[in-house]
Amino acid sequence: MRILVVDDDKMVQQVCEGMLHALNHLSIVVSDATAAIQHLTESSALFDCIILDNGLPGLSGLELLAVLRERNMNIPVILISGGPPIAQANEAVADCSQFEFLAKPFTLSDLKAAIERCVC
Repeated sequence: MRILVVDDDKMVQQVCEGMLHALNHLSIVVSDATAAIQHLTESSALFDCIILDNGLPGLSGLELLAVLRERNMNIPVILISGGPPIAQANEAVADCSQFEFLAKPFTLSDLKAAIERCVC
C-alpha cells in the first residue's frame, strides 16, 4: 500500500516511516495540510490511506479531513493524536466508515490493526 503520512513532528515522521516499511508499505511524508492537499490533488489515486496528525500547524487534521471530504476524496484516514480521542472526530466522520483514531504513542501492532480496520 502507498500511505501518505501528514505530521509536522520529525520524530513521528521517522517512526511512522519505519513502521510502515516494516509492514511492507510505501510512504510519502509531508509536514502540513497544504503539502498534503497538493499531493492528494495531483495524485489522490496513488494513495491507499492517509495517516493524519490532528495537531498540524495551520489546518488541524480534522479541518484537513473536512477539506478532503468536500473535494470528494474518500481516502481512508487514520487520525493520530497525542491527546485523548477527539469528540469532534465523531461528528466529522459520521458518514465515513474508513476512519480510525490512533492515540500516540502507538505500537507497530496498533498501526497494523488500524490500517487493516480502515482499509477494507
